[in-house]
Amino acid sequence: MSTNRHRFVMQNGVDPSYASRVNPLKHTAKNAGDGKRLYEQNCALCHGQTGMGNGEAGKNLDPPANIAAFGKRPMATEDTCYWSTAEGGVPFGTGMPPFKGNLKEDEIWKIVMYLREF
Repeated sequence: MSTNRHRFVMQNGVDPSYASRVNPLKHTAKNAGDGKRLYEQNCALCHGQTGMGNGEAGKNLDPPANIAAFGKRPMATEDTCYWSTAEGGVPFGTGMPPFKGNLKEDEIWKIVMYLREF
């Protein structure tokens, strides 16, 4: 997680329009598999195959977000993960693009589901 995002969430919490959202999808092998495929197509280029922030495009970020480590922190709630993926780094001034215009809501939830497996 970026320092900017972490600081913002610690001081302000999750954007109210995303707060308290929970994944409506059941954790199934198919949903998790879809999440993995979507992650590989949309996220791995920056975050790396295992979420360590070591993807090829992540080398140009300062620093590349290690979402594998973030996922183990108490603040890595479903609403925070969904918000971070949907809005990208726009609210925090980071380089992560928003995905809410490119991915459907259930696709973002599938990615969140897959991230929980890191």
